[in-house]
Amino acid sequence: MKTEYKLVFILFVMAFSTVFLLYAVVSNDSGQFSGGAPVIPTADDIGKTVYVEGTVLSKRSTYQGEHLIVNIECSDRTILMVFVSKSVGAASVSQKINVNDFVGIQGTVQEYNGTLEIVLKNESQFLKLK
Repeated sequence: MKTEYKLVFILFVMAFSTVFLLYAVVSNDSGQFSGGAPVIPTADDIGKTVYVEGTVLSKRSTYQGEHLIVNIECSDRTILMVFVSKSVGAASVSQKINVNDFVGIQGTVQEYNGTLEIVLKNESQFLKLK
């Protein structure tokens, strides 16, 4: 009888450990805002996830109409391009924002045709602040 309790305990610990590890992996890259002060990305930030804030200057669909490109102006007058793919929710983001909206964006810094851009992994990384 004592062996059965040990086996049940070991199975419980294994199941709990698996759930905990899965939670840690998923929550670490969930695409949700992680907080922190907004930054102006530089070439040193390529590949890193950053948080930026700015005013929407323009929004447009790509030539095939599936993806969204938003230009925002940051507090220091830097203009950043934000890329929202169709699979992330480009249509939904486009409906939620307008020119002159103040937005917060968390995404990965990438370089496209020599220009830095912010790429979203999740629709919830684009937040209308004002």
